[in-house]
Amino acid sequence: MTVVDIELPFVFVDLTLSGMISIMSAILMCLSARYFAAIVPPVIVIMFFLQKYYLRTSRQVRLMDLEAKSPLYTHFIESLSGLITIRSYGWARIFEERNLELLDASQKPYYLLFCIQRWLAMILDLLVAALAVVLMALIVKLRTEINAGFVGLALLNVMTFNQTLTNIIRNWTQLETSLGAISRLRSFNLHTKSENLAEEVIHPAEGWPTHGNIILKNVCASYTADGPLVVKNLTMTISAGEKIGICGRSGSGKSSLITTLFRMLELAPGSTLTIDGIDLATVPRQDVRAALNAIPQDPFLIKGSVRYNADPQNQHDDTTITEAIRKVELWDLVHAKGGLDTELDAEFFSHGQRQLFCLARAILRRSKIVVLDEVTSSVDVASDALMQRVIRQEFADATILAVAHRLDTIVDFDRIAVMDSGELVEFDTPKALLARNSRFRELYNS
Repeated sequence: MTVVDIELPFVFVDLTLSGMISIMSAILMCLSARYFAAIVPPVIVIMFFLQKYYLRTSRQVRLMDLEAKSPLYTHFIESLSGLITIRSYGWARIFEERNLELLDASQKPYYLLFCIQRWLAMILDLLVAALAVVLMALIVKLRTEINAGFVGLALLNVMTFNQTLTNIIRNWTQLETSLGAISRLRSFNLHTKSENLAEEVIHPAEGWPTHGNIILKNVCASYTADGPLVVKNLTMTISAGEKIGICGRSGSGKSSLITTLFRMLELAPGSTLTIDGIDLATVPRQDVRAALNAIPQDPFLIKGSVRYNADPQNQHDDTTITEAIRKVELWDLVHAKGGLDTELDAEFFSHGQRQLFCLARAILRRSKIVVLDEVTSSVDVASDALMQRVIRQEFADATILAVAHRLDTIVDFDRIAVMDSGELVEFDTPKALLARNSRFRELYNS
């Protein structure tokens, strides 16, 4: 559910209530002085043109406000993610000055919007003041014909009439803004091309993959259908239960190979990529991603309880979840902080513990194919040893593809795939690669 979905009903209710209050106030004032009803049609016309002018201006300023805040938010997020680098190079003052510049720029549209709102309040106050003058003139003129109680009620309503009119215009503006957001979402949904292709219609049977055989033949892939190739002529056969280490220098295509397996890149014509005999080019991409078990380099946690994060699809009981957390030696910490029902916030685990928790989640998912994307590159030595031991124990019968930063972690794997510029340059056992003058040997010794 989006923010628009949440706000829209409240905006509509506020607009309806403000409209009803305004109508009732106008009726009560007309009852006090019957000639006052002649003033209502001109007021409605004035309100129509006023809201039309205000809405057009306010909408443009709101868009300017959003555009001005975007660079500020981007700079803040980038500064937060690169805080260590900024401090180590002494760039804090430069980033602080840049942040202040973006902050000043982001406030200009906001102050303009604030001025527009004050202008609206002033115009409505003047309008209501004019209505009050007309109402008092009628009351004085018709003082012998009007009940004193009606006069007091009319004066009470005219005092709050400007606030009610302001709420109507503001809520109408917010309602149109929300409807515009919904319109843009609908337009995006209708006109943005889906990543799923017409031929991707075959849904594998429940429990696929059952063995974990992977065959890549002349696989070429790119980020877009007509973009440059980032994976080139890759041919590889991986047997069920085989442990494959993937290595190479930065930009060699290791991550591209993994994302190709998850169908996040577009396969070029003539490429063949199968799992247990099923061509992935014919399977919906969501089914492919749901069938594979992945542990990313950056831990991903969801807002919610420990139980929800460990088992988002609610497929396991508490005993099974607890046992998986025990295997990665985190249960004592989880139990001390309240157990499985405890909310998992940013300070619950350290970075290494978050990675161990993701490993526990992978243990619960269970798949015949496990993909490890440099899972131990940013953890300490003790956590690294624990993760390696748990991976070898829990996924002993699964096919493992591990992108490795520390080559010691894959030196006991069945085979090593060395990538360079998106191509597979070496694919052999670690022992054979280390025995000859190979790229893997060069990387291992560097």
